[in-house]
Amino acid sequence: MVSVLAVGTGVVVIVVAAAVVMVVLFVTVSMRGRQKRGAQRRSEARHELDDAQERAVRAEHERDVAREGGDDRAPDS
Repeated sequence: MVSVLAVGTGVVVIVVAAAVVMVVLFVTVSMRGRQKRGAQRRSEARHELDDAQERAVRAEHERDVAREGGDDRAPDS
C-alpha cells in the first residue's frame, strides 16, 4: 500500500512541476512577443513622425516660396 501511494504522489509532483514549467514558458513567450510588438510600434511611430516633420518643413518652404512669389508680382491694374 505504501509503495502505491508513494508512486501516486511522485506522479502528482511530476505533473504539477511540468504544469508550472509550462505556465512559466507560456508567460515568458507572451511577454517577449509583447515587447517585440511594442518595439515595432515605437519604431513605426518614430518613422511616421519623421515623415510628418519632413512634410511640414516642405509645406512651410512651399508657403514661403509662394509668399515671396506673390510679393514680386506687379499688380494687374
